[in-house]
Amino acid sequence: MWWTRRKKEVLPWYRQPTYKGKMTEAEKRRLDAFRMQPNHPAATVDELPEEVQSYINRLEMELYDKKQDMLTGRTVGISAAGAAWLCINYFGPPATTIWTYIFATALLSVPWLIHQFEWKKNADEFLPEKLEPDALMPSDEGIRAEWELNYTVAASRQERNSKRD
Repeated sequence: MWWTRRKKEVLPWYRQPTYKGKMTEAEKRRLDAFRMQPNHPAATVDELPEEVQSYINRLEMELYDKKQDMLTGRTVGISAAGAAWLCINYFGPPATTIWTYIFATALLSVPWLIHQFEWKKNADEFLPEKLEPDALMPSDEGIRAEWELNYTVAASRQERNSKRD
C-alpha cells in the first residue's frame, strides 16, 4: 500500500552507495556468496572470548560517548555564540534592525532542534531500536567487514603471486 513504508534493503558495506573502494564486481560477488551462506565464516561477537567481548563493548561505548559529547559541545558552543550576540545587541548600542535579533535567536535555538535528531541518529547507530530480520548488530557487521577485507586482500595477493611465478 502507498501509506506503508518500504523496508530498506540491508546492503553490505561494499554494496552501499557511499563505498568508494576499488573492489571489482567479481570480488563483490565472491563476498556475496559468503554472505548468502547460512553461517558466515567470520566469527560473531558471541563466539569470541569474554575478554574480547568486553573490550569491544568498551570501545563501542567510548566511541558512542565521544560522538555524543562532540555533538553536545558543538550545540552548546553555537547556542552560546547566539546568546552572546543576543546580549550584545540587547545591552550594547541599539540595533537599527530586528534581523540581528532574529538571527541571534535562531543561533540560540536551532542547534537544539538539530541536536535532538542527531542524538537519536547516533543512538540508533549504536544500538538500533528496530533491527530488520536480516540486519546484524554493528559489532557483528564490523567483524564480518574486517574478515571480508582480509579475505579479499589475501586472495588478490595470492593471484598476484601466482601470476609472477
